[in-house]
Amino acid sequence: MIKVLEIGAFSAGYFGRLFARQEAEVLRIDLASATPAWASPEAMDGFLHTNKRCLALSNPCDIAQYADAADVVVCEANTADELIQLGFEDWETKIKVAITPFGKTGPKRNWQATPSTLLAMGGYTHLMGDANRTPLTLPGHYLEFQSGAIAYAAAVACLHADQADVIDVSMLETVLSLTQFTSVRWHCAGQIRERHGSDFYFVVPSNLFKTLDGGWIYINIVLAFWDAFTVFIDLPELLIDERFENNDLRIENRMLLYQMTADVIATWTTSECVERAEISRIPLGVVQTFAAILSDPHLASRDFWQELELEGETVRLPRGSYHLHSRLSRALTSELPADAAISYGITDS
Repeated sequence: MIKVLEIGAFSAGYFGRLFARQEAEVLRIDLASATPAWASPEAMDGFLHTNKRCLALSNPCDIAQYADAADVVVCEANTADELIQLGFEDWETKIKVAITPFGKTGPKRNWQATPSTLLAMGGYTHLMGDANRTPLTLPGHYLEFQSGAIAYAAAVACLHADQADVIDVSMLETVLSLTQFTSVRWHCAGQIRERHGSDFYFVVPSNLFKTLDGGWIYINIVLAFWDAFTVFIDLPELLIDERFENNDLRIENRMLLYQMTADVIATWTTSECVERAEISRIPLGVVQTFAAILSDPHLASRDFWQELELEGETVRLPRGSYHLHSRLSRALTSELPADAAISYGITDS
């Protein structure tokens, strides 16, 4: 069984969660340095740390014995120097993963950062929100989970290659690596993306529309769906309308096209829009409440939710975004035994 040592906050926690889901033995070191979460601490612990073992340490110098006994160690720190202070460079673990805001090297390696400042530096904030208004940032822990996922993929690659290595993950570089559409628009078309609210702008029509019963739908019509879209809104004559015969012209006449689309959709209920989208074969998404997501029949049929007893209550947690059909998932448990280190063959004195 693969033994993983996890040290850090949400990025390391998500890294460990992915390994725990594959039935690795994950030991989490709690250094009592809580990081503020978007959800409650109990909710984050339930999501990130089920099926793990936890050990509280007051002295970072004690980490080495646990790191050396693991197959993989992930250490998330605020700066490169903090990694050094924890002893990262001296651990003898075969695969060592560092996750820091700017990486272990470079002139910014010890800069202070938060997810919001990193999203701004990576260009995300520049793109989110309405034009001529204050930019927005992403809620939740998008940056941390993406960093953890990339670190996990790299660590698994080393395991499969039976390769010893140090994996250095920069959160800033993670953000930049995910902006492929923005990069392509610049390198291939010389266009700089700006804030346009819910309007995707470069592919028209792609926007939010309000339905008759007060719901909202999002339609994303890339070039291949234009013909089907004209059928969806019951305006097939747009196919021969010179104002909309290609995407460049639809961009130029976007406001007229959006108004025509909004006028039609406003006469249909949300369910009617969904039915017409299925018949016309266009991509359409309904803006759902959280309660609607929890009761979504598609997610239920795919066994997306798992139940967990947490502090006397039964809660539902996402199982994950993929299935391994050859392996049954073990039940979730939130128990964190005090003698966790024994599973690594080490007795904590």
